[in-house]
Amino acid sequence: MGLITRILERSDSFQGRVASRQQIQLQLDFPQHQKWVELFKGWWLEGLTSWRKRNEQGDCIFLCELGPPEYAMTDAHGKEMSNRWEEALTIKGWIEGMWSDLENASS
Repeated sequence: MGLITRILERSDSFQGRVASRQQIQLQLDFPQHQKWVELFKGWWLEGLTSWRKRNEQGDCIFLCELGPPEYAMTDAHGKEMSNRWEEALTIKGWIEGMWSDLENASS
């Protein structure tokens, strides 16, 4: 069992942002970031699946946690390189889709 799996199996809530080894927050639609996007989506699905197995009822908390500059990458003028609000809504949509798929699979 991997270390991340061990953490996910004990998690009661989740935070939504995509990071790499070099950057705390990555733009979701940049091609070079897609390997990280897919990795995090897999972890979120694994975590949500584990949470549902451990909790027959209650609320699973998922927080889209996208910070302002200096967390978000900026250009030479300090302007964010992506729309963080839109990215938060994108992550929200992914999680709602995963949650719905898990609900449908269990019914």
